[in-house]
Amino acid sequence: MESLEKNCLSYKGFARRLAWVWIAALVALAAGCAGNKEPLEITEVEEIEAEVTAVDVSRRLVSLRGPDGNELTIQAGPEVRNLAQIRVGDRLSVSYTRAFIASMTEEGQPASEGTVAIGAVRAEEGERPGAAVGGMISATVEIISIGEDGTSVTFRGPTGDLRSMDVLREEARAFVRKLKLGDMVDLTYAEAIAIEIKPAD
Repeated sequence: MESLEKNCLSYKGFARRLAWVWIAALVALAAGCAGNKEPLEITEVEEIEAEVTAVDVSRRLVSLRGPDGNELTIQAGPEVRNLAQIRVGDRLSVSYTRAFIASMTEEGQPASEGTVAIGAVRAEEGERPGAAVGGMISATVEIISIGEDGTSVTFRGPTGDLRSMDVLREEARAFVRKLKLGDMVDLTYAEAIAIEIKPAD
């Protein structure tokens, strides 16, 4: 079985905007279709930083030192704007955000056959270098079976395929325990990655 959370699942910088736009969209979606049961909302953020150790603007090369002391030199493509603003000692920050929402389908509400949204942004001219990309997918599924104490769930997707998943988080199990066979549930998953340059302290 697969993990439900794995599969269905901020420096006030420019590059964080898109990640939080997706999360805000998820919260609004859940509020609009919560039904009689409280929706399940799970959000996770992972971050990593590296220090800029050298910059060669003419060759568009940036050297980085990671948190474990490992060093890497990357070449910035032409789509990276404002490279000349990067200085030795600046911090390259990468933030990965993902969110998952499950909510009961409102009675009489048409089932979603699966919708996908994708977006991307990058720094404007004059801003510090940064970029973000994110995506969101949603669908309505039918509950087919529920494991003991909500530890697993099987559902039928919009195309008729069956999927069985383990439920690892206690808050997710609490939601699953409230379900009954035949319930229709709206699932939405979003993820975004944001990259920004922070000035040296």
